[in-house]
Amino acid sequence: MVKMNKRRCNGFNGEVQNASPLAMENTQEYRDVIGMSQFKLDLSHSYLQDPFDQLVNSFQKLWLDEGALVPGFATKFADCWSVADYAAFCEQVKLWALDHDGKPFDELRRRVRELLLCDKKSFQLLTVTKLLNKSKNNEKVLFDQQANIQQLCNEIGEKDEQLFINDGDFKQAGSHFERLKSLVKAMRLHSNYLVDQRLKRRRIVNVNINEQAKMISKPIQSNEEPKGTEATDQYKPKNHDDELEP
Repeated sequence: MVKMNKRRCNGFNGEVQNASPLAMENTQEYRDVIGMSQFKLDLSHSYLQDPFDQLVNSFQKLWLDEGALVPGFATKFADCWSVADYAAFCEQVKLWALDHDGKPFDELRRRVRELLLCDKKSFQLLTVTKLLNKSKNNEKVLFDQQANIQQLCNEIGEKDEQLFINDGDFKQAGSHFERLKSLVKAMRLHSNYLVDQRLKRRRIVNVNINEQAKMISKPIQSNEEPKGTEATDQYKPKNHDDELEP
């Protein structure tokens, strides 16, 4: 019989030591999520840019076709407009329609839809840019916000007429113009949420832009002088690096 030398086995004590767990940042799952999130955001930015530029160009032509400069308010999101700004916008639509053998009311509806769609895509571009910028300082943002990024991509992939916001409070607005401002403000809040909060199971409101344009496109009369229409007020495109908060 062979006898085991117990002294030589004492160092092991007959036990298997537990291996140290890998840090999350070193796992393949983590790297895959980071890479896919980066890819989705880059692709979304490229997907949005050309349609957004086309909308901006079309909106500018409302003034440029009439030999006028693009007013300052037209470079801002509509939730930053005043009543006088909206009145000036409606009047410009009327002038453009009459000069192009169009019907002012039908043209106003088309332009309000265009305005909503332009702001929608601008906020989506801004959301993508903010997430990418945050990830440069800390790539873990792309892992933590992966559900938000997927939600954003789903929204970008939907038809232009579909708009996603966090609630339907805009429906309580007391006027057509306030409805427009409240709806665009809801877009702003939804963008802030996707950038700064972890997506939770909550109800997201799906709004049809065409239907809202029909409800909003009623001109508002104002005795105020329209703001931002001075000849020295040059056009400046919306900056997607601006903060989302007003």
